Amino acid sequence: MNPSSNSKDSRVSRHAPSQNFTSHLFNFSQAKIPWISMLVSVIAQNVVWWVYPLIYSNRLVSGQIQHNPLLLTYSVILSLAIFLTFNHNFAQWFNYIVILIPLLFLYFLYKHFTGQQVMLLSLLPVALLLINVPGLNLRNILGLILYSGIAALVMPVVIFYQQNTFLTQPFLLSLFPLFFSYLYFMSSLFVPKGKNKRLTSLVFGIILLINVLALDWNWWMFLAVLIIIFTWLVLINLNLKQRYQMTFFTVLQTLTIMIIFLQQL
Repeated sequence: MNPSSNSKDSRVSRHAPSQNFTSHLFNFSQAKIPWISMLVSVIAQNVVWWVYPLIYSNRLVSGQIQHNPLLLTYSVILSLAIFLTFNHNFAQWFNYIVILIPLLFLYFLYKHFTGQQVMLLSLLPVALLLINVPGLNLRNILGLILYSGIAALVMPVVIFYQQNTFLTQPFLLSLFPLFFSYLYFMSSLFVPKGKNKRLTSLVFGIILLINVLALDWNWWMFLAVLIIIFTWLVLINLNLKQRYQMTFFTVLQTLTIMIIFLQQL
C-alpha cells in the first residue's frame, strides 16, 4: 500500500465538502432569476389571498378597508419564498435560506399581532420547510393536500380577522373552493409525471368543476369551467418547462378563484 496515495485520498475527502458548497454557491450565482415570472406569480398569489377577505369584510361590516403594511409585506415575502422553492432554480440548501426569511419576519409581526395569529402565519413557511426536506418525501399527494390546506386557510383567515377582529363560520366554509383550486392547479408541482399526474389532476379537477357548477349559471361560470378544462388539457398534453409552471398555473388559479369568489359575494 502506498502511504502517499492514502495521504492524497484523505486530502481529497477533506476538501470534498467545501468543494461541493463552492459548487452550489457558484451555481446559484450563475442562476438566472426569472424576474418577470416571479413578479407575475407573486402578484397573482397575493390577489388570491387578499381580494376576497377584504371585499367580504367590507360588505359584512359596511366599513372601510383597513391597511396593514406589515401583513402585506409578510404575504409578499411568503409568496416569493413559495415561488423560489417550487420553481427549482436553486440548490436545495438555498431553499432553506429562502424559507427562513418569512420565519424571521414573524418577529416583527409578533409585536403587533396575537400569539395565535403569529402561530397561524408560521404554518405555511414551516410546511414549505417540511416539503423541501428530502427524507420526509412530501413531494406527493400528501404534500399537496398539506400545502393546499394551509395555503388556503392561513392568509385569508388572518386578513379577515385583522379587518373584523372576529371570524364567521360562513367565511371559513366559503374558503373550500380556494382549497380545491390549490389541489388542482398545484397538482403538477407535487405529482409531475405519468399516469399519477393525469389521474391526480383529473380527480381534483372534477371536484373543482362540481364546486363551480354549483354556482349560478352565467357567462362567468362557463368561463371558469373553460379555464379548468383548458388547464387539464395542458396538464395531460404539454410538458411545460419548470421555470414557467408556477407562474402559469398560479395565474390560471387566480382567474378561476376570483370568478368563484366574486359570485359568492
